[in-house]
Amino acid sequence: MGSTTRIEEADHMRIRVAIVEDDPLFLRQATTFVELFGEQTGRDFSVTTFNSATTFLKEFNANFDILLLDILMPSYNGIEVAQEVRKSDENLAILFITSTPQYAIKGYTVDALSYILKPLSWPAFEVEFSRAVDHVLAEERPTIMLQSGAKYYQVPHHTINYIESRQHKISVHTDDRDITVPYTLSALEERLSPAGFYRINSYYLVNMTHVESVEGQNCVLDTGVELKISRARKKGFIEALTRHLSDDGAS
Repeated sequence: MGSTTRIEEADHMRIRVAIVEDDPLFLRQATTFVELFGEQTGRDFSVTTFNSATTFLKEFNANFDILLLDILMPSYNGIEVAQEVRKSDENLAILFITSTPQYAIKGYTVDALSYILKPLSWPAFEVEFSRAVDHVLAEERPTIMLQSGAKYYQVPHHTINYIESRQHKISVHTDDRDITVPYTLSALEERLSPAGFYRINSYYLVNMTHVESVEGQNCVLDTGVELKISRARKKGFIEALTRHLSDDGAS
């Protein structure tokens, strides 16, 4: 019997959706509609829900692809939330959920794609959510194909936080999972260095996009993980990180 190779996420990147809605009914309904869209299209979605704007802003780290955002909420309205989001993420596809379309018009000042009226209906949701998915897929998001056992994963670069070599195993730590791969750290360094990854010691290759700060000999990622920088590599890392941040700001 011939062997079968399973390709996981080779054709479809996982699209990460955040839903911010203070009404539990609409929050559940929007979540159900996203899941239904995934079932009907065969696309892979991960959904994270927030029942307040405050909680969302506290946890937001520019790692979502689509944002479904209620406009009328306590503390912050949706326009204010979108303005905060745009300070760190210009590409996020924002869809407003609202019962007051006159407010939604202001959404175009924050580059919102569109809005969906309450009460939610599946036909209207499907049309507007399709636009958001098309927007995400149209972006150029480089990926790397990784083998793990009999599976292959196509992993977008921006979802990789860091890569670790420990006890003769290489683990790729992503937003969604840890993937054990049969490569050497040096081989992955060669493939990923041009994409903004830097080897900070013998054990870690970090994605500079996820570096939040450098504190002494520690590299702190936006996930809260702290990794040790070797003394020999610190100067080069600081220089590379400075260039990386400068390039991002210019793009």
